[in-house]
Amino acid sequence: MIWLTKLTDAINYIEANINEKIDYEKAASIACCSVSQFQTMFAFITDTTPAEYVRRRRMALSAKELIDGKTKIIDLSYKFGYNSPEAFTRSFKLFHGISPTDVRTYGKFVDYPPISFQLQVTGGHFIMENAKFETFQDILIKVETIELPETLKILALSNENMEGFENIGKYQENFKHLVADRYSPYTEVGLSSDFAPNSWYAFGCQVQTLGNIPEGMVGIDIGANKFMCLTFKLLPGSTAWDLVGGATGPGDGMQTAGEYLTTQWIPKNEKNLLGYYTWEHGYGFNIGSNKIYSPIEVYKADIQKEPEMCFYLPLA
Repeated sequence: MIWLTKLTDAINYIEANINEKIDYEKAASIACCSVSQFQTMFAFITDTTPAEYVRRRRMALSAKELIDGKTKIIDLSYKFGYNSPEAFTRSFKLFHGISPTDVRTYGKFVDYPPISFQLQVTGGHFIMENAKFETFQDILIKVETIELPETLKILALSNENMEGFENIGKYQENFKHLVADRYSPYTEVGLSSDFAPNSWYAFGCQVQTLGNIPEGMVGIDIGANKFMCLTFKLLPGSTAWDLVGGATGPGDGMQTAGEYLTTQWIPKNEKNLLGYYTWEHGYGFNIGSNKIYSPIEVYKADIQKEPEMCFYLPLA
């Protein structure tokens, strides 16, 4: 794919000159196309413009300099192409959610790594994925496709005869050690479904096999192995509680991610979903004999240290 190599060369040129005024005509020449073609191709593949990509990279790099050194904010503003510290600070706070001073004080910032491309060849067609976080309201979202070797399997504790989300706490206290070696990396999963009698919510972990199910748990085979994975996290300074909430309901981050899903992503991509349907309370999935209400919730095992989670939506 010579065009992919040339586009990568153009991005390498941008990265090498990220602190200078970018010559987009030269970048286009490196990519062997006109400036307009380069702008169109770049936006199509990365879902952002070259100028916006440069701005985001500069914001990420400036935050790292604030943490790693003693560079003054006024010096950073001119280094990264801003006419005044005030203009730099406004752009910085819009991107990171906090001021340059707070980034230097608390050491937290929104990273934006250099773009790289991965070419995946499967089944007679190719998929080029460029997974990166984008900002939606006050959360960061990354959308990518994942394909597991086998169907997604879960060992879980249902909420039968329990109020609220007590099954989460009981699973973590009494069952987590029984299944922690079943899957690596260890991933906790929440599922709204009718898999178990008198159940509406099950919580457990992803496993490779449903053999030897511990007493009191249920084994669930989702019946699908390809998913749209929507990863989301909050801006620096937020907690796991802000993201996922608790017994009183989902956190603000999860609610915002759900809003993005229902108002932005699903309307554009519902034809790609497996067994998708809407009903009076929202949307769900019919997969064979299984019924799932809303997306599958996938939590990082260390979510308290790094608040981040995913929604899995089965793909056709």
